[in-house]
Amino acid sequence: MNVEKLIVLVTLLLCSLPSASAEEARIDSSRHHKVLFEDEFDGDHLGKRWGMYKSASVVKDGVMIGITPEDADHPSVNTIRIDPQSDLEVSVSFKFAGSTRFQVMYRDRNCKSSHAGHICHLAVTSDSLTLYDGKTGIFRKDIRDQRKLKQPISQETKEFLKTKTARFPMKLDVTQWHDLTIRIQGDVMEASVDGNYIGRLQSEGLGHTTKDQVNLTTNLREVHYDHFKIKAP
Repeated sequence: MNVEKLIVLVTLLLCSLPSASAEEARIDSSRHHKVLFEDEFDGDHLGKRWGMYKSASVVKDGVMIGITPEDADHPSVNTIRIDPQSDLEVSVSFKFAGSTRFQVMYRDRNCKSSHAGHICHLAVTSDSLTLYDGKTGIFRKDIRDQRKLKQPISQETKEFLKTKTARFPMKLDVTQWHDLTIRIQGDVMEASVDGNYIGRLQSEGLGHTTKDQVNLTTNLREVHYDHFKIKAP
């Protein structure tokens, strides 16, 4: 067999191989087996490990009610600090109860290259789920400073920021509880809702190795939360 025929044969064989599906590309859930923190909100108040920033959140009837005070200039933030980690799994049940949006945010208090140490986050509404690399995207310090000063952002920067986010449409019944799972492995973050895989984002900032805070950030009033858990490999 001459070289040309061999090349053709190899090419045909490679093309006939099945490509990796989205399911096969998913992060192995069994990797995240070490529970770093969990809360069923069984008491009548938030535990001592919870930090609060401009928050009026309370615990009632076995759930945490995320509430932003009416006069606050920032969404309610409820924070759990952990030993610095790279790969994480966060799961939480949620129900919209007036508010239409919340975020699960990851931070590193010692990271100076992004605003307030924001590394990455996920935003949930009733009709979409959006993944963000904040460290090298919208919270990168120079970009954040530009936006805060309301300075024009170049078209090049706008195109760059598009690579730092991934938005996926979905439809949620706002009268029902839902289950959210977020996994980070290396520079990949993926999310599932009610056991259904929604999507992923791959971006360098996600691979930040010393994430030491996980926040539940509630826009306005209210979102109910339950079965909150943080796990690591």
